[in-house]
Amino acid sequence: MYYIITDELLQQSFEKDKNVILKAAQEVHFDELANLIIKKTIEKYGALFNPLGLVDDTFQKIIDYNYHNTTEIKGIYDNLCVTYRYKNCDNQLEIIWDGTSQEEKYATEWTETLLSWIDDLTYNPSFVKAILQLTVFNDGSRNLTFVRNAIKAIINDHFEIKILTRKGVKKVVVYQKKLKKAS
Repeated sequence: MYYIITDELLQQSFEKDKNVILKAAQEVHFDELANLIIKKTIEKYGALFNPLGLVDDTFQKIIDYNYHNTTEIKGIYDNLCVTYRYKNCDNQLEIIWDGTSQEEKYATEWTETLLSWIDDLTYNPSFVKAILQLTVFNDGSRNLTFVRNAIKAIINDHFEIKILTRKGVKKVVVYQKKLKKAS
């Protein structure tokens, strides 16, 4: 598999920086992982909202979904990528003795972490419904900005961070817990 390192990435760092390699690996695997996000969300929908497996019109539409609309969750995926890079912020390349490349190692670690996070996030019924609205029930005629923002808020609360985008650059701000005054 080829990893494309764009000029934007090289402007910020040098070619063999861990973050550059990781970001490129995350971009290459978007389609595959977006489909896995949708698949896991559909599975969790069945467990949360249809534990008996009764097939009605809504559930049939979910079952018949053919995973063609992954572009709507690109922003969500990007926020999860930024969160991962923030939480794994050391940028030193490791010496890998088993013969795998840095790209393969980071892609594998990212995939495992993302799937674990999606398992955790899909316990939230609002997250499941919102992902389904962006993908399965998206007919292209509705404005989905509110849905995207709701998902981003769920992710921000889950990781106790806030991801801000200014002029195309994503910045992570850590939530500070507010302490209540003793009365």
